[in-house]
Amino acid sequence: MARSRFLEASRLKRLIFALALLGAASAAHASGMAIRWGSCQGTSNRNFACDAGSGAELLVASFSPPGGVNALTGVEAIGHISAADSNVPAWWQMASGGCRSGTLTVSFAMDDQTDCEDPWQGQGMGGIGLIWTEGSAVYFKLGVAVPQQFAQGVSQGRTYAAFKLMLSHRGTASGGGCAGCSTPMCITLDGMTLAQPNTTECNTDNCGDKNNILLTDSISGMGGVSTVVTWQGGTPRCGAGAAKPATWSELKRRFR
Repeated sequence: MARSRFLEASRLKRLIFALALLGAASAAHASGMAIRWGSCQGTSNRNFACDAGSGAELLVASFSPPGGVNALTGVEAIGHISAADSNVPAWWQMASGGCRSGTLTVSFAMDDQTDCEDPWQGQGMGGIGLIWTEGSAVYFKLGVAVPQQFAQGVSQGRTYAAFKLMLSHRGTASGGGCAGCSTPMCITLDGMTLAQPNTTECNTDNCGDKNNILLTDSISGMGGVSTVVTWQGGTPRCGAGAAKPATWSELKRRFR
């Protein structure tokens, strides 16, 4: 299965998830997360003429933390891509073996984001651990971490850039390109966990870190639902998901 191959293939992913990113997380509803085209405070919709096979689109995910995050060691995020009225077309099939395999990539170099703050200061390491197609959606899961000595606190009421997604135009050119670029779509950020260092001794591989914080709500004041962006005018309706999970483990179970 594609998901198993990804799990075994990424040595870097194992490093990310070893840094306490898989612990149980407590809900934090006073803060939130967002995803926007171009920048942290960018647009909620992107229209593309589908007339170029080079270049890329940029998505920026951000978060506003609750109080008490004194040492942020990493972020893990889960999201999905869905069509307004049908299954995901070939242009959005980015998992291994898909028509546009490898066209969704991630970066943690956030120094170019002037309307939010960089929590990684050039030290972030990570990647996309999983991309898979299931039913009528494409799902993705990614993580970023810093060595504990580089962890810094993040402040309540401020906005921080978590990661950038680059959506390549490769495979768009006419005459052999992947169909479906013009289909209205939604990209939804389902959940994000903020990881902090373990504060108690743990001698097993399955220790949960209750200091980790789960974000599922939108950042207030950004207009509309900040956890959903649209493509080609897709309505946020296609980004609607299940009821918000109470824990990170519950969220992950939905995407297995």
